[in-house]
Amino acid sequence: MRPSRLRRRLFRALFLAALVPAGLTLVLGVLLLREVIATTGSAGPWMAVADSGRILLEMVQARDPDPELAEAAARHREVLSESVRLSQVYALLGERVVLLIPATALLLLGVVGVVAALATRRLASWLAAPAEELADWIRRLGAGEPLPAHTPGRGGAVEEFQTLRSGLREAAARLEEARDREVEQARARSWAEMARRVAHEIKNPLTPMRMAAERISRSRDPASAEAGEILLEEIGRLDRLARSFSQFGRPVEGPPAPVDLVELLEGLIRRLQVEGTPIELDTTDDAVVVDGHLDALERVVRNLVSNALEAQSLPGGGRAGPGAGQPRAGPAASGGGEAEAGPSNEAPVRIRLRSDGDAAVITVDDDGPGIPPELLDRIWEPDFTTRRRGTGLGLPLVRQAVRTHGGEVTAENRPEGGARFQIRLPLETKEEAP
Repeated sequence: MRPSRLRRRLFRALFLAALVPAGLTLVLGVLLLREVIATTGSAGPWMAVADSGRILLEMVQARDPDPELAEAAARHREVLSESVRLSQVYALLGERVVLLIPATALLLLGVVGVVAALATRRLASWLAAPAEELADWIRRLGAGEPLPAHTPGRGGAVEEFQTLRSGLREAAARLEEARDREVEQARARSWAEMARRVAHEIKNPLTPMRMAAERISRSRDPASAEAGEILLEEIGRLDRLARSFSQFGRPVEGPPAPVDLVELLEGLIRRLQVEGTPIELDTTDDAVVVDGHLDALERVVRNLVSNALEAQSLPGGGRAGPGAGQPRAGPAASGGGEAEAGPSNEAPVRIRLRSDGDAAVITVDDDGPGIPPELLDRIWEPDFTTRRRGTGLGLPLVRQAVRTHGGEVTAENRPEGGARFQIRLPLETKEEAP
């Protein structure tokens, strides 16, 4: 594998930083050593001393010295001769050393270069590896590619690199969320525009079609009257479809106001039970107030209840046994207080309201077949539905309304069977009086 440009630059910089001082030190040492040898290793000064000593000894011997002086002169001659001999040997060795010094210096410089190359290569690789890894991560972030699994590697123990890795992973997660939100918003905008156009095109012919169908339904011919009733039913379905389309993507109108969720759910359950819908409600005795729009929040719960009731008719839905599908009797059914032993399993749809910290939590359970795990994320898409006559806009409208109120809605399968939808809405913010 060819080394990267960063690694090559680091190698050159570190290699020169290690080799140049070593080379300069060797050159200066060689020059200094040669100067010392040239100064101290020459036999010339010793020969001058020998000549002057010889002249002195000859003068002493010419004057017929006494025996002690003659003996001293003889000893001095021997010492002087030995010193001259040693100086000549030292001078010869110095000349040889002076000749070998450059070659030795070059050899040492080569050894130093090899050691410096190995050390700087390892150091450059150690320094460049995490930087190259982070550069690759940044490239992946720019290209929208997933980051690789975390592997410490070289430089992994350095705290700064660990901090950079953690920061890049957080940035990748946020970018992924932002991309998902952008895609979802773009899809929602396109669907909202298309839904408004479809609703407009559907509403225009509905009024004359309804008038014609009503006239046909009043016919004396039973077959014509039956055909008119079928037409009125289908026209009503188209009208509801157009209303759903027109609501999708439309912002909630008007300023938010305090909404008591307990009162909202109790009123909704009373109306649904008048229509014969079996629903169990489990709320608290205290008021649970959020800032929002009453009509929008009521449509959210009504839509979830409608989906839960339709789930009973699907294969695998419903619960066998006496009393299944009947309204629950007792305080919890009317929202008058806590259930004595938790929500019962008598009603096919159960709504539970609780406060969780700074959020209100509404849970809607059903006894249907549940949601296939691979579809849990797709049910919120506006172009997805599992029902033959469904519009695919019910749950997207629920999510849109809940997010407009600053909340979030999730879906999951219950361990005991059926589906569970949970809505979290921020509670009302109360400003303290000064």
